Amino acid sequence: MSSSDLWGDALANASPEQVMQMAVAAPKLLSEVSVSDQAYVVRDRGLLLTKKQIIDLRKYEAAGLALPYTLKDVQDYLRFGAGQDGGSGLNINDFLDTFKKTREHTRRWSPLRGRIMMTGQGLKTFASSMLNYGNSIQKILSNDDSVAFLKKNKIRTLAQLKALEIELGDKFPDIEVDPDTVATVGYYLTRIFERIKINLNDVESIKADLLLFDYDLREHVLPDIKLRVGLIESSSLAADVKLLKNGIDDRAKEIDIKNTEYKAAVQEALKSAAGMNIVGLAMAIYMGVEAENIRAARNELYAQQERDIQVLASKNQTLGSLARVKHDLQKLVLVAIDANVATENLLHVWKSLESHVSTSVAAVDQINDAMSLHIFGTEFEEVVLPWKSIETDSDKLIELFKEANDEYERNYSFSARTSRVISLNATVSYPPVNKATLASTIEQMREARTQAEVLKTKLGYLPDLFDRFKHIVIGMGQCQIQLQDSARSGVNDLQNSLRRLARNEKARLTKTDPEVIEEIDVERKGILRSISSAMTKQATLVRGALRDIDERFDMRLTQVYIADFQRDVLVANVEIAQLEGKLAELVADRKVIIEGVALLEKSGIENLGKNVELTIAKITELGLAPPEVQLVMAAIDQMKRTLIGIVESVRFLDMVRESDKLKLKIDGVQADIERERAGISDSQGKVTYLEAIHAMEGCRAEYAATYFAAVNAFERLRGAIDVEVLDDCDALSAALKQHAPLFIEFLTPLSMSQR
Repeated sequence: MSSSDLWGDALANASPEQVMQMAVAAPKLLSEVSVSDQAYVVRDRGLLLTKKQIIDLRKYEAAGLALPYTLKDVQDYLRFGAGQDGGSGLNINDFLDTFKKTREHTRRWSPLRGRIMMTGQGLKTFASSMLNYGNSIQKILSNDDSVAFLKKNKIRTLAQLKALEIELGDKFPDIEVDPDTVATVGYYLTRIFERIKINLNDVESIKADLLLFDYDLREHVLPDIKLRVGLIESSSLAADVKLLKNGIDDRAKEIDIKNTEYKAAVQEALKSAAGMNIVGLAMAIYMGVEAENIRAARNELYAQQERDIQVLASKNQTLGSLARVKHDLQKLVLVAIDANVATENLLHVWKSLESHVSTSVAAVDQINDAMSLHIFGTEFEEVVLPWKSIETDSDKLIELFKEANDEYERNYSFSARTSRVISLNATVSYPPVNKATLASTIEQMREARTQAEVLKTKLGYLPDLFDRFKHIVIGMGQCQIQLQDSARSGVNDLQNSLRRLARNEKARLTKTDPEVIEEIDVERKGILRSISSAMTKQATLVRGALRDIDERFDMRLTQVYIADFQRDVLVANVEIAQLEGKLAELVADRKVIIEGVALLEKSGIENLGKNVELTIAKITELGLAPPEVQLVMAAIDQMKRTLIGIVESVRFLDMVRESDKLKLKIDGVQADIERERAGISDSQGKVTYLEAIHAMEGCRAEYAATYFAAVNAFERLRGAIDVEVLDDCDALSAALKQHAPLFIEFLTPLSMSQR
């Protein structure tokens, strides 16, 4: 929606005076939206600057400054395997670029914060002076002596007033006058107008830098960090590792085959040479050459296997490094998102200050020398008026920065929470607060906190996120206590005020002495002022407690984490299924050999000798039954298929050694399975941890929404009996009598224990 669309209906057929009133009111409305002070202000909670958000900017600054920013530092941080660069978009220079960009951006915050503090203090000081200047000008124009003097000297226009030489040092104490300068009203006005415009330049300069800071964070820094995370998530390195590992396993089998072929060729060559004839010798030479060719091919496989094993080790190291870096960057994303929200909210507040100063400058531009003194007085009030809000808002901003700095130095407290806008309703109705919901949600929150803390302690995963919700649980407990205390105090204060007011008004009806009646009226006003102050205090306390728990947690990023972990579990389960199939084959192979060995040992293999070649004749000599002979021969056949270097002959010791080798392979596969299962357990634990965090966020949101009904009720009562808004004692008394009984009924259940 364009500005013309927004204001078109409002400005249609408006008179110049109405347009001016709208122009004056707009900055004031913007400020009220910024600080959420008015009953009619209804907007998203994310548009309000809080102490927590200023702390978020400090945390973002610290995180950025902690990043490595030289090539060597980034290399040391990444620790990729030898010869590995992480892949496209993930090499050392890519990370160096991201880290440097983030670090340079965070370095801009500290000077900007200092300028905001300094300019804010300057605005506050000058605003105080401007209010004094406004009073001084009005005294010059309206004081009886001044009016008489102006009439006597026939001063009717601003031009004539500017030329007036009168002693004004006491009225404009902050403006220095050179000894050689004639101190006229015009001189003082010129200096005032100059200082207003200087303040506008300062405010606009900071706004421009804040806009650029916000733009760079939103459009460059945060997307760049997210890009690295996305590239890590989509990296093919894990698939490459799996493919390479499968290739190594296949090559190992090929090496086994080449070993078998080589041993067979050597044995054939030896047998042929033993014939001691021409044919035998020729065959021996041929088989020797063939054996050498097989050996060369086997050695090439060995060399390639060694190279791939080294590459696999490097890729595994790189894969682990990328997983660690992804975790770090995901935490940095969370910090940067918080900083982005904080920057936008700071901009919102600063723009409201700029609007006030701009309004004052616009009013200055309306003043001209031809104006009558009456019109000048009115216009100068318009110059001064915005500075009332500027003084208040700049003071709040300075104090907020100071408190945030103190709290940050006390180790990242999360106590400042986003405020909620209160919408007041004139209807006399106080719907009850659901105490059961308050009690059940805080208990569920505490249970989820315990579950999350167990997993946080076990996994060490996202501890800052847990600390945030741990503080919220404490805040919910404080809300519970504060609501009960405020309800109890409210019931007591309202009952006492109603009793005192009834006594006061009854006494007034019986008195006729004007002085006594005046004293009774003063007492009544005191009673009304006292209860208004008391309920304002309780409303502030209840609302303040809500601020500590009212900041919404954006679960979108952690939902992505959960999806990642669940995908990891699926991949690991597939890997385990493959490994278990391989394990079953190895166990079956070894089982055949173990059973053969057991039968041979049982039948007295020592009598034949453990190095004797096992043939069916030798085995039969042991006295084994036919089924047992078949079992042993099956083991020997298994050996011939799997045992490296055995072609036609198998010895008992060969069977024992092969059994041991298979045991080592079985142990290795079992270790791989356990590693995958540990990964599944870790991923499932993190999913459970994040689900506990999400459960806490759900409880927090439900508790805050339920608690807000109490905050709203306190605010509505405060508005109904606010002596600062309504100065008519009769109307205030009537409002108190109307609202108090209903509010006491509303508070009574809340004043009792919520358990």
